[in-house]
Amino acid sequence: MQVSYRARIAPFQPETVWTLEAGTLVETRGKVERRFPLASLTRYRLSADPKGGRRRSLLLTFGRRRLAIVSQSYLGPGRFEDRLHAFSTLARAIAAVGADLAPRARFGVARLEARAAFTWVMGLLAFGASATLVFSLTAGMASVGIDMAARMSFVLILMFAALPWLGQEPRFDPLDPPADLLP
Repeated sequence: MQVSYRARIAPFQPETVWTLEAGTLVETRGKVERRFPLASLTRYRLSADPKGGRRRSLLLTFGRRRLAIVSQSYLGPGRFEDRLHAFSTLARAIAAVGADLAPRARFGVARLEARAAFTWVMGLLAFGASATLVFSLTAGMASVGIDMAARMSFVLILMFAALPWLGQEPRFDPLDPPADLLP
């Protein structure tokens, strides 16, 4: 059984057709055809419109090759056709077949990851505190540097205390995608 989805991505390009056939995702745009075997799938990321609209996108990574599939088709300047039901059928089929053929692939939902951003801020703050201390010691202003580094370290300790309460990345089951993303 072949599952197919078509959308026009850009104004001056022909309509793109994605077809899932026998474990291979085939992308056809005009006369150009690209084949992506799902056995080489390494990452599957499903994303939603941050404003709560019906726009969705699917980002697939096959080693170094990447593929993006969108749920809306371009009609004209500022006009798009909603094709979410056909898109969700293809996204579910790719997730199911990809989970079987590429068991090591990472499946996820593209959302704002507060924990990762918070960890980066903590790392930069720790680097800043240590750099402030080192530079103040080399400049002969040890008391000022120790005072500033201590204040920055206190903020860092408070951030470490808040870290366990930040949410983990949402779980994603490729055989049962979230209902809020795919109708």
